[in-house]
Amino acid sequence: MSVSLRYRQVHLDFHTSEYCEGVGSKFDADAFAETLQQAHVNSVNIFAKCHHGYSYYPTKVGVMHPSLKFDLLGAQIEALHRRDIRCPIYYTILWDELAGRLHPDWIIVNKDGTLASRHPLSNEWGWTTLDVSSGYGDYVLAQVEELIDLYPVDGFWFDICFPMPNYSPWGKAQMLAAGVNPEDDQEVWAFARKKQEDFFTRLTGYVQSRCPNATIFYNGTMERDMRRVAPYMTHFEVESLPTTGEWGYLHYPVMARQARTYGKDFLGMNGRFHTSWGDFGGIKTRDQLEYECGTIVAAGGKISIGDQLHPDGVLDPAVYRLIGHAFGRIEALEPWLEGATPYAELGILATGPSSERNPGIAAHSFETEGAAQFMLERGYQFDVVDTQADFSKYAALVVPDGTILDDELKARFEHYLAQGGRLILSGTAALDPETRRFQLDQIPARYVEPAPTRPSYLRPDAGMAERGDGELAADYDYVFYGQSHVVAPHPTATVYGELKRALFNRTWKHFMGHRQAPAGASLNAPIAVRGDNVLYLAAPLFGGYREYDYWAYRAMLESILEDFLPPRRLKPRAPGWVEFSLQTQAGSNERPERDIVHIVCYHPRRTMQPIVHVDESAPTAGLSFVLRSERQPKRVYLAPEETPVAFRWNNGSVEVDLPPVGIHTVVVIE
Repeated sequence: MSVSLRYRQVHLDFHTSEYCEGVGSKFDADAFAETLQQAHVNSVNIFAKCHHGYSYYPTKVGVMHPSLKFDLLGAQIEALHRRDIRCPIYYTILWDELAGRLHPDWIIVNKDGTLASRHPLSNEWGWTTLDVSSGYGDYVLAQVEELIDLYPVDGFWFDICFPMPNYSPWGKAQMLAAGVNPEDDQEVWAFARKKQEDFFTRLTGYVQSRCPNATIFYNGTMERDMRRVAPYMTHFEVESLPTTGEWGYLHYPVMARQARTYGKDFLGMNGRFHTSWGDFGGIKTRDQLEYECGTIVAAGGKISIGDQLHPDGVLDPAVYRLIGHAFGRIEALEPWLEGATPYAELGILATGPSSERNPGIAAHSFETEGAAQFMLERGYQFDVVDTQADFSKYAALVVPDGTILDDELKARFEHYLAQGGRLILSGTAALDPETRRFQLDQIPARYVEPAPTRPSYLRPDAGMAERGDGELAADYDYVFYGQSHVVAPHPTATVYGELKRALFNRTWKHFMGHRQAPAGASLNAPIAVRGDNVLYLAAPLFGGYREYDYWAYRAMLESILEDFLPPRRLKPRAPGWVEFSLQTQAGSNERPERDIVHIVCYHPRRTMQPIVHVDESAPTAGLSFVLRSERQPKRVYLAPEETPVAFRWNNGSVEVDLPPVGIHTVVVIE
């Protein structure tokens, strides 16, 4: 299943409590559709049923909102279709307050025996969570059938679709009948994922049998195992509102670079809110929304901006002036977006232990996230890939700390290396946990032991300092806060730097000063070691960079990788808060073949808040890049205005010194 999505979508939340009176009382269908059209919106998700459990049309299966007096959903569809605006239908799955009250036997029970809901007298955030393998699944399917019978359906946007174990009496009975041990968390979660897939099979099969051209998406599934659920949906959407504690500004760039590897069209979803969903009165600035939209298209995604409709049914004019400003520019850029393919030379494996986050919000290992952060900041072009991906696309793969190889993955790595690929392994990657030996013979070192102290210290060598950014010193011991590892290099291997222990570990018995003890004796072991096509990092620098944000780890990584990797196609000259993304666009009757460089400038403010906002910006000067190319370009310009940019051609490379650029700049090389 694959579809072509539109670039300018709005996700129009409408979670409307029964305590709201006059729902839809001021709705004007023509004004509603006209507002969206004037804001350059060409697709909008509209609500059939929300988390409160109420429906927004005359349903015979569910319960229409008690203060809604007409068919709001039908009126929206009719008005939007008259203006050629797509309108997939939103339907919540696991969260349904009303159904939970009417059918408490459908509610999931957590492992600790509590209901999967808010505490009964609490005003905390949360929703009643239902089990689709109960009678609730039949209820959902019956209402979807009703919607298809009543309306012309462009697509379905199913929300809250993550797997969830159920420890209710009948939930445990299901497990036992399936041979699942309720005391084994791994078995229980595998069973929950199977129930999820069974339900997706049922629902997707029905929708496709009735509406073969409809889009289908299940939200809450964009985890690192998204390949598992890909067959059930037509496309991917990466929900990522960066101004919330759940996501932040690095979540989308990481997840998008995985979502784009499966051959499906995908959207990036942000929000117009100052904080998160349902933030009435919260609104972003133009600079902020332009930055977020720039990051979405730079990674190859199309855009969905989250909004919430007021209960009276009137769209906020200020919100759609803001959205119209962002989407007007995206519409002008579409000739350089349509058919453009993100370019990637490196792959980061989505393996290793996951960091803890809320259900439905993707969590990669610190190593994966740290590698992605580093590469974004230094302008490396990369994808995040799972273990089933086509490795041959990439000049090198990063294998994160904690990755254990099964026989299949070991064989795939050996084949990849034999074909000329390169591996970058970190910490305990490819280390057999029982024998404490590396699982790949090509790793140019023998594992000895974990470093005896934590932290340890890293002393760069002269070559590392020379290749670095001028800050890295060869006469200083840099602390490594995490766990490093002692290895013995093979005689022919190239070694980088020196690993040292601390004088002692800090304990209640012996400590020194406010923090760790200083550097002690050398461990006679390297920071990193490389062979012809394998680089091993004894200090897991990617994870350390993610967790501690220490510039020295970034400088060491850049120095070592510049020595190990082949010359990269795009090399920016810019600070780390400027993101460079390369795309290629094949030639056609309408356009020549071209390379496209997206440049997005992140301008945060100092703040006491945990989320650093980017709500104002100014032109950035002094940026440049070098792009390797097989042919001398005819012209270089800024899109969409096609403003010429001077360039130099130097033995197979295009050198571009940029004029002062704004938040999101698109440079085209034809």
